[in-house]
Amino acid sequence: MKRRPVLWCLLVLAIVNIVIVAKLFAIEYLSYNGSVEGSFIAIARIMAKYPGQWSWWPYWGCGMPFETAYLPFLHGIVASAILLTHLPAARAFHVVIAAVYAGSTLSVFWMALVLSRKLAASFIAGLAYSCVSCADLFIPQIRLDSGGAFNLRRLQILVAYGESPHTLALALLPIAVICFSYAFTRRGAKWKILASVLSAAVVLSNAFGVVALGTAVICWLMAFRMKPWWKPAAIASAIGVVSYCWISPWLSPAMIRAIRMSAPTAGGDFRYRAESWVALAAMLAVMLVLWLVMRRAGMPGYVQFFVLYGYIHTAFVVIWYAWKVSVIPQPGRYQLEVDLALLLAIVFVGDWLLERVTVRARRIAATAVIAVLAVQCRYAIHFGYQLIQPLENPMEYRMARWLDEHRPGERAFMGGSASMLYNVVTDNPQLKGNHDQESVNPFLAIVAYTIYSDMNAGDRAADYSVFWLKAYGTPLISVSGPDSNDAYKPYTHPRKFEGVLPVVWRDGDNTIYEVPVRSKSLAHMMPASSVVGRTPIHGLDIGPAEAYVAALDDVRYPPAEFRWKSLSEAEIHAQVAPGQVITAQVTYDRGWEAWVQGRRQPLRGDGLGLMVIDPDCQGECDVTLRFTGRRERWIARGLSLGAMLFALGYALWSAKTSGGRFARAVPPPIAG
Repeated sequence: MKRRPVLWCLLVLAIVNIVIVAKLFAIEYLSYNGSVEGSFIAIARIMAKYPGQWSWWPYWGCGMPFETAYLPFLHGIVASAILLTHLPAARAFHVVIAAVYAGSTLSVFWMALVLSRKLAASFIAGLAYSCVSCADLFIPQIRLDSGGAFNLRRLQILVAYGESPHTLALALLPIAVICFSYAFTRRGAKWKILASVLSAAVVLSNAFGVVALGTAVICWLMAFRMKPWWKPAAIASAIGVVSYCWISPWLSPAMIRAIRMSAPTAGGDFRYRAESWVALAAMLAVMLVLWLVMRRAGMPGYVQFFVLYGYIHTAFVVIWYAWKVSVIPQPGRYQLEVDLALLLAIVFVGDWLLERVTVRARRIAATAVIAVLAVQCRYAIHFGYQLIQPLENPMEYRMARWLDEHRPGERAFMGGSASMLYNVVTDNPQLKGNHDQESVNPFLAIVAYTIYSDMNAGDRAADYSVFWLKAYGTPLISVSGPDSNDAYKPYTHPRKFEGVLPVVWRDGDNTIYEVPVRSKSLAHMMPASSVVGRTPIHGLDIGPAEAYVAALDDVRYPPAEFRWKSLSEAEIHAQVAPGQVITAQVTYDRGWEAWVQGRRQPLRGDGLGLMVIDPDCQGECDVTLRFTGRRERWIARGLSLGAMLFALGYALWSAKTSGGRFARAVPPPIAG
């Protein structure tokens, strides 16, 4: 295939998509305060500010292993952009995601061209992906949310809802599919190593990328019949194992446990029931029939791949929206895959059918389709211009800036949309923060629900909320009233603190209250009998923690000092008496170690998921806390190093056996 026509197609697609998102390159804050993108900007800002200190994340949920804050690939790219360009974090973030969005169409075009060897159909597919949303066209609920069948859903999801990591995963996915295709059909190490690298990039961008990539590989193996049949499956398995070992420090067992625990109920109830298994069985049966029909009809492998891939993701989404049955956690989120995969299926099935007509008829059809898509591209450009709107000095920014200046270092319960932008501005920690699907302390979700809803609390609603705020070392809480511009307004009774807690800041119907605490330190002395022994059943079950909260307010116990030395190391200075323990309002994890004068101290978790230190000292006592990750993290690092050494050794062996360079083979039978 000649290079010049391909380059012209790439240039046209790049220009169209750059124009669609042109305003995004120049924006700092978007006008959609309900978007979660603020939390992604915050991660990137802090990664850039503290390079290399990426072991513990103390800013959300009383702290968590850094990798459980979110998968790091996008944030690493943005952090690098911040350091290289010295742009503000929010501006650098939008430059990066605008470039990712514009480039995603190019990767789709490239994948279509490599698999099919059809330039015209691949260009039409790329142009359609630039301006058409299949999810809008076929799913009424999505069409209603996006505002119309002709609106560009994937752009709306990126801009209004902050789906940037998912967007990056889908931009990398087609390149990963190309690498797997060559890995399956060519000898040598180059494409297998590249497939492993791209797999890691997709998975470390977004958890949905794991499913998107896994289903893509399965559909490829079904569509392209190779002999022996087991060889590509074995190659895929080996690439998967090596890729996971390589990225295991970031996709750690702790991260997988957190996702497994939280994902089925994060953002809705997606737990498996009998109807889920029935729906899954029916979905797979239809997929098998579809595959057999396509084989009998003699469809090329690339058409089968696009159809199977489009079908499986469309089935995930349609089954959820039509019957509210989940065959996978959070199935509605796969509408981005529908926009990509179903569109490719439609274009290439149409191209296969047109092969049965005359060349003149095919040219007329292609010209008509391109003309329609050109009109739709013009609409998409107008849609992007109207959708992408800046916001100057948002309320959430003003609130975060005030707390950063007047209450530095204090933990706050930031309610609603205020929590999204909070750590874009300040290093102050939040009690809860974002991304419930990766929370490592599940009881914090119950605490937040209790504070927001006041369910069954009656006239003690404020008392229960204050109780839990004290228990988790949170002397500040932001509340949005009914007239606030908060996107969520999560409080059922936003006035419950009026006359109960002092107001320290107010802007319109947005208020920050102060919770009376004896000490704002995160470390406290108390008798061992006051430690919370069991996790409360629900937010009104305060009995297990009453002695603990009472000890926090008891003047008989001298205050302890707590100071962060880095993101993963802290110091506690305390006056220890016999029978007392040190409690730290930091999430307990097996990776933490406590040391006093070179002696390791017993460290455990309490019923609230916080730290308890049994110090082997009396009187003045200085305790050093270090998060090392212990055995699990060292094993993951060992696996990662082993995977890199294996890949290097395999590459050298492959080069040696092929005469000093990577082996070349006949072009892969991808288009057959």
